[in-house]
Order: sequence, then structure tokens, then C-alpha cells
Amino acid sequence: MARLLTLILSSGLLLTAFGRADAAKKKVDVPDRFDGSWSITALSTSGPCAKSTSYSVNIKNGDASIPGDVDIDGGVSASGVVQATIIQGANKAPITGHLDPDGSGSGTWRTSGGLVECSGSWSAKRSG
Repeated sequence: MARLLTLILSSGLLLTAFGRADAAKKKVDVPDRFDGSWSITALSTSGPCAKSTSYSVNIKNGDASIPGDVDIDGGVSASGVVQATIIQGANKAPITGHLDPDGSGSGTWRTSGGLVECSGSWSAKRSG
């Protein structure tokens, strides 16, 4: 009887251990803290580009998009690092920076591959 009790307890401990290991392996879907709408203001500090441009960016699961005929290759990491290239026709503007969970962010940009060379900074505020 004592041996049977030991076997049952051992089996219970093994099941508990395996159950916990399986639970640790399950992926938990956590909402991305940077998802939503952001208002971006880009300032030009060099080159013939517009001195200030504002636009809206939507972030979903770390991927960024801009409504209209503008593409974004890249996005935001889980820690808030922004690394992307905005593409409109032959014009490309690599951007880098950081978003904060409090709903703000900033970084730099520069044009490449187009007819003009410009660079500057950008700031972001969560708008939704």
C-alpha cells in the first residue's frame, strides 16, 4: 500500500511538472504597446525639402503604415526602436528613432535614391 501511495504521488508530481512545462511553452498573445494611430511631424534641417511635414501613421503588431500612396518598409520593435524606410515612388527616406510607451517618440530621417538630398528630425505623439 505504501508503495502504491508513493507511485501515485510520484505520478502526480510528474504530471504537475509536465503540466507546468506545457503552460510555459504556450504563447500568450500580448497586445503591442505601440499599436494605434500616431501623429508624426517631420522637420527638415538640410536640403530643399519642405521645412515641416505632418502625417498619420498606423502601427499594428509592430508594422507601420501610412494611408495613401506611401509605403513603409520596417516598423517598431517590442522595445520601441524605430527602424524603417518610407518609400514614395523613387524617393526613399530611411528613418531611425524610438517610441516611448507614454505615447511620444523622436528620431532622425534622411532622403536617399531620389532627386534631392534632405535630412532632419521627427517627433511623434500617440493620437489613438
